[in-house]
Amino acid sequence: MKFYIVTPTFNSLEWLQRCVRSVADQVCDGVQVHHHVQDGVSKDGTPEWLAQWQQYACDIPGYTFSFESARDRGMYDAINIAWSKMPDDADVTAHLNSDEQYLPQALARVAEAFAARPGVDIMLTSHIVLDAQNRYICHRWPVSPWRWVSQNVCEMITCACFHRVGAFRRHGLRFGDGWRSIGDLVLYRDILSTCPTVCTLPGVFSTTFTVTGNNLGWSEVTEREWQVYRSGLSPLSRCTAGIARLVGKFKRRLPDFFNAAPKEYAVYPVAAECRTRHEIKHPTSHWGCRSEGQPES
Repeated sequence: MKFYIVTPTFNSLEWLQRCVRSVADQVCDGVQVHHHVQDGVSKDGTPEWLAQWQQYACDIPGYTFSFESARDRGMYDAINIAWSKMPDDADVTAHLNSDEQYLPQALARVAEAFAARPGVDIMLTSHIVLDAQNRYICHRWPVSPWRWVSQNVCEMITCACFHRVGAFRRHGLRFGDGWRSIGDLVLYRDILSTCPTVCTLPGVFSTTFTVTGNNLGWSEVTEREWQVYRSGLSPLSRCTAGIARLVGKFKRRLPDFFNAAPKEYAVYPVAAECRTRHEIKHPTSHWGCRSEGQPES
């Protein structure tokens, strides 16, 4: 099975190097990977490093790499540009931000799940949330998305979402222009309107999401876009927004009763060519806690 993974980046070389390495080591029997990085003309040495990596990648069997450094209109535009370059022989596509990483053998497990479920369009997996020092904060389960909840809650998390290319091309959906932060919610809301077949894999922890301190999701940009977005919802959707958020929280905690929490994870630290393994001493799906490497407040 051939994966086409896209990564948008801009002045994030330290994070990007870890992300790229985590994609390259996914290759195994039955899994080929093409990784495309769409850079927004970074000034931190990113284009130069990508050129070096492209040369290095030539020696990795089953792995191909490409990049472009060109001006774009933001993260979502960069992802759309990268998706437009998808090769005809790709089977599964996903996008991974530069501050995210795939966990060991993640794509092999996703490939196995897609092969066993030929009718599935979208595969949702679990992910682990880390702080900027790679310390565990929590883990998050995938949930089966509901269309009415998706009006106000992004139930499909990008780093842990995999699309079968045939369905992805058939629906022809892309991130909309004009959004800088909540384009994920809008895209997945629109995808759900096409009634895709979605499967969840709670036992597959495929990625890490890093809370760097500069995440766009907690910025003033996000708050402004939420206000614009909500103003365009129907009166019923606006009235039920609070209920949708409560239902979304309940759905994310419910798998705690049926699934085993992760016990460890292995990620790339700064400027390292090998993963470092970390034990999870106090697993939780509650994002409100502090990281294990920090004192309790």
